[in-house]
Amino acid sequence: MSNTAMTIIAITTAKPGKEATLGTAQEKLVAETLAEDGCLRYELHQSLDDGRVRIFVETWASEDQWRAHMHGAAMQRFQASGVGDYFADFSLHRLTKVAG
Repeated sequence: MSNTAMTIIAITTAKPGKEATLGTAQEKLVAETLAEDGCLRYELHQSLDDGRVRIFVETWASEDQWRAHMHGAAMQRFQASGVGDYFADFSLHRLTKVAG
C-alpha cells in the first residue's frame, strides 16, 4: 500500500424514483466520513445534466486510510441501510496526481 495521497472519484446513478432516499443516505455518509482519520476531502456533487447522478470527490492522506474508510463504521452503516438496492450504476476510480 502507498503512503502518498490519493484521490477517489465515485460516480453513482440512482434508480428512478430512489434519488431522494439515496441522496439522504449519501449526505449522511459525507458528514460521518469527514471526521475520519486521513480524510482530506470528501465532497458529494450533483450532476446538473442528470438528477440521478451524484459524484463523490475524495482525497485521502494514504491508500491505507482510504481502505480503512471502506471497511469502517460509517461505510458499514451506509451499506447496511439497504441503499445498495437504490443504485442503477456505480463506478469508482482511484487516482494519483500527475500534474498541477
